[in-house]
Amino acid sequence: MAKKMDKIFHKKFGQRIRFLRKEKGLTQEQLSFEIDADNSYIANIENAHRDIPLSRVNKIAKALGISLKDLFDY
Repeated sequence: MAKKMDKIFHKKFGQRIRFLRKEKGLTQEQLSFEIDADNSYIANIENAHRDIPLSRVNKIAKALGISLKDLFDY
């Protein structure tokens, strides 16, 4: 049950990142560059293939110009 909940969380979080990134007119590569990550990092997050440390979550929010609260508002 917990693994299913984790997968659902990662999928929703990835969809939220994709939505906000596109809303800002950024490519995955541009957002990856903004947070000092490799080119495929954002793609892996958006496709629920990667766990993310809190420090990177904060960098993503800053790069998108939103609060952490808004990042999780889905």
